[in-house]
Amino acid sequence: MRKEVYPIKSKILEKDIKVCVYGHYGISVLLFPIHNDNPLEYENIGLIQELAPLIERGFIKFISFESFNKGCWSNKEIEPKVRSDNHYKFNLFLTSELVPFIYNDNGAAVPIVTSGVGIGAFHAVNSYLRRPDIFLGSIGVNGFYDIQWLSGAYYDENCYFNSPVHYLPNLTDDYWLSFLKSQHHLHLIAQDGNWDMIGQSTKLAEILKRKEIPHKYEVQNIYQDSQVDFYKSMLLNIFKFNF
Repeated sequence: MRKEVYPIKSKILEKDIKVCVYGHYGISVLLFPIHNDNPLEYENIGLIQELAPLIERGFIKFISFESFNKGCWSNKEIEPKVRSDNHYKFNLFLTSELVPFIYNDNGAAVPIVTSGVGIGAFHAVNSYLRRPDIFLGSIGVNGFYDIQWLSGAYYDENCYFNSPVHYLPNLTDDYWLSFLKSQHHLHLIAQDGNWDMIGQSTKLAEILKRKEIPHKYEVQNIYQDSQVDFYKSMLLNIFKFNF
């Protein structure tokens, strides 16, 4: 199985961003890290190894990258306004630098599905809902979709446009809605007993339903020895049976 690690020299974030590529062909899945900014996180929990047969057969290709949480909302040493501005830069990096890298690695503009767990789910789903013209779909496991989980009491215009439960109810532009209504790869999953994430996912699912945006939402009560095992199990089920 092909595995390569590349540095992207990001002018927007003013740093090198590590990107891991697993596989040659298939639907490209962009993985947002779970707990920190480590691009190897999904490999470390065994997800990549479990899906190696699908990767080797060219059904699916994974791109995992070094996220920017430590330069953004996770960094309490910088002012909230700066954190918000850095989130804006992160979004710009995704669409202006990372997506072109993925296209170049594939040799063409290819469908990209975003995926993540926890804070990774927030970034993955938010990125898809903001730019459905670029991304084909998204998978969010145990995610929150209200920016104030990160920003706290601070809230500005940029926070609004990065908070799905806030901007999506007000979305009326037929151009963007046409993309969201025509695509069918939006999955929201919450773990039974994790009531905060169930509440967040349920709220977003209700908004999606009112907007007639296709999606699948489920609360899974499959017992796992650890939260990591649950994450891996849910992602495995989706990738094996939907892509």
